[in-house]
Amino acid sequence: KGIRARLYPANSLSPKTVTAHLRENTRLPTKDRFVFSGDLLSGSRLQPYIHDIVVTVRHRGTSFKYLVFFKRHKLLPPNQCIQNLQGGHINGDVLLVACGKKVSVRNLRNRLEVQAADKAIKR
Repeated sequence: KGIRARLYPANSLSPKTVTAHLRENTRLPTKDRFVFSGDLLSGSRLQPYIHDIVVTVRHRGTSFKYLVFFKRHKLLPPNQCIQNLQGGHINGDVLLVACGKKVSVRNLRNRLEVQAADKAIKR
């Protein structure tokens, strides 16, 4: 299975929507979903470990919750995409997936949710 996610590549100036593959527990398909973020993030030989954090952002009166995947290594290239959004300095690619109320991760749905995702990445 795959879900729509937002990728902020280090070597690009703009983010893009990609399909992130996931695995779900057959006993609890609504709760246990695991995203294969290593397939989309570059630099796997340099830094195999992937960090993940949960970010909540409020945009236009609505609260959005995201799961953000990234790598931390000083030899990864600086992320030009996030710098182009006037965000902070981070090295390597960043992958953002929406979190749901009934499921752990879900598809990005509409333009408002994508705008909120860009706002979350700036912070």
